[in-house]
Amino acid sequence: MIEDILKQIKNNIENTDIDITSIYFEITDINKIYNLDSCSSIDSSIKSERFLKFKISTKDLLLIVEGKKHPEDLLFNEKVKISGDISILSP
Repeated sequence: MIEDILKQIKNNIENTDIDITSIYFEITDINKIYNLDSCSSIDSSIKSERFLKFKISTKDLLLIVEGKKHPEDLLFNEKVKISGDISILSP
């Protein structure tokens, strides 16, 4: 299920200059980290010096994907944490 959501996100930003190899999602309720480029979990910690990681639960990720919550609402409620280099999102 998480892999399918990440594939949708990847497809939505595919034609941009964003480096998706450096974007990760840490899913808190299953204790796994996923790379957006491969859409699969990684077995070790993030080794890249320059990365962007979104820390979120499965439930909250689904709320965003289904359009039931705006990401900013979850940021303000501290249900989503972002760490790393936000400039990765700037082409």
